Amino acid sequence: MTTSMLKFIACILMLIDHIGAVIFPKVIILRMIGRLSFPIFAYLIAVGYSKTNSFYRYLYRLLIFAAASQVPFSLVFSEQIKIHSFFDFLTFLMGSPNLHLNIFFTLAIGLIAIRIWDKGESKSFKIISVLALGIIAQTFNTDYGFYGITIILSFYIFRDSKVKILISQVIVYLVFNASGILLYVFEFQGKTINPSSFIQILSLLSLIFIFKYNGKKGKDLRYAFYVFYPMHLLILGLIKIMLDLNKIL
Repeated sequence: MTTSMLKFIACILMLIDHIGAVIFPKVIILRMIGRLSFPIFAYLIAVGYSKTNSFYRYLYRLLIFAAASQVPFSLVFSEQIKIHSFFDFLTFLMGSPNLHLNIFFTLAIGLIAIRIWDKGESKSFKIISVLALGIIAQTFNTDYGFYGITIILSFYIFRDSKVKILISQVIVYLVFNASGILLYVFEFQGKTINPSSFIQILSLLSLIFIFKYNGKKGKDLRYAFYVFYPMHLLILGLIKIMLDLNKIL
């Protein structure tokens, strides 16, 4: 399986996930299928870093499309859209009513984490720097946050061993989702259980596709993916607005 094929599969899985989020929120199977998408993108960042001719061009490209994708992302994932002033508009651009940054920001921070891990001189510096990047991702509420950064970095660190990739991904899942699972198991009263803690385990099925990667590039779909992300969000965002207006009318 080539890089372009992995990108195509990840995009389709992501589209299914977002259609479920916007149009069919009660059809949980769509969100379950979508859990396979992010790990493939995370793996491709690790692969991309290993193959890129310029780390900085790669990073700039991610950041440019992160900025270009934020408005469509906010259209889709903002709970409310109320713009009465320029300040409201600026707030909306960043993900009104709460800050929520799109996946390109997560991928960019993950790429920086890989760079530091690869070029850092001491292990303590690497660990502290990666922890700081994870906290930044969590603070600014990037999609998948600290969890996403850890997934990306673990794919890079253990890229040469399928067994280590599998073990590391299971450990990462348990570390970041254990609290939700424990709350459910011990039935803590008054606590709201987030079902995403459970369906996220399906993300491990993405390794079926990842382990079939043959190291070849395939067709150059690099910019097709970059354009697909904001475009499909823009279309879904407009659909969401029409659905919301239909409820009001």
